[in-house]
Amino acid sequence: MEWLTNMPYCPRCNAEIKEGDKFCVYCGAPLVSETLKTVERRKYVRERDTCFGEKEKDYLGLVSLGFFLLAVGITYTLNTNVFDDFRFWIEKLIAEKTIVRPPSELIFSATIFLGASGFFSFIKAIVRILTNDVKRRIIADIFSGIALVIFAYLINLYGTGTLTWQTTLGTEIIVCGLLIALYSIISSLLRRR
Repeated sequence: MEWLTNMPYCPRCNAEIKEGDKFCVYCGAPLVSETLKTVERRKYVRERDTCFGEKEKDYLGLVSLGFFLLAVGITYTLNTNVFDDFRFWIEKLIAEKTIVRPPSELIFSATIFLGASGFFSFIKAIVRILTNDVKRRIIADIFSGIALVIFAYLINLYGTGTLTWQTTLGTEIIVCGLLIALYSIISSLLRRR
């Protein structure tokens, strides 16, 4: 990266320049701003690579889409009226202008969808382990699976009347917070190695 700050040649006309020149003496091109633009552009690329994984491609993206579609298909197969149930519930919420308990079929569908999604997250983590994928992504898949399975269980408890919707929502928020904190800690420890 040293060549960016000590550029011996003009980026426009390729003429030799002196260190500290602000403009090329041959073509008049601004040298300092070109250098800064190059540095900023490279910095953005480096930050993007760091945030999204340096030259890591998530080849399981299509697998994730396939698992999502499987979860939707399983849910729809077990309750072919899921969209009507959802629409009915939304209309009831609007009409009564208060929180209304969803139909039991919709609660069942949510439980199935979240449970299936969690199960598929675990399968995706196993595939990542078998293919020696990035450890942070494996952990993310495992934690996503844990969160989804817990959500499915909590919604099931809500459906049976064991929990109120407020307790269910509060517990889900606590679970998300704990899993995000754990993931952040483990991820930072893995980066240091």
